[in-house]
Amino acid sequence: MDFLHVAANTLWILGLALLLATLSWARWVAQTEHLRWGEVVRRPGVRRALGTGLALFCAGLAATEDCPGVRVLWGALALLWMVQGWWPTREQR
Repeated sequence: MDFLHVAANTLWILGLALLLATLSWARWVAQTEHLRWGEVVRRPGVRRALGTGLALFCAGLAATEDCPGVRVLWGALALLWMVQGWWPTREQR
């Protein structure tokens, strides 16, 4: 039973770590390439990393939640973040 709690909490911690690393890297790229931060964040790879990080965070919160209704909402939000992160933008089409 404890292993499941550890695994569930690992999901949201990994999601936040991925978000922090992605945002930090995007800031560094923006500074070194003399771009605006928003331009870097809109790049497909950065969008995928942000979407995956947010999806992991939401999935971890869904896994640690006791209330079934709230668990479904966190799961739906995780799915939406994953789709948003991996859906091609207008520039990619």
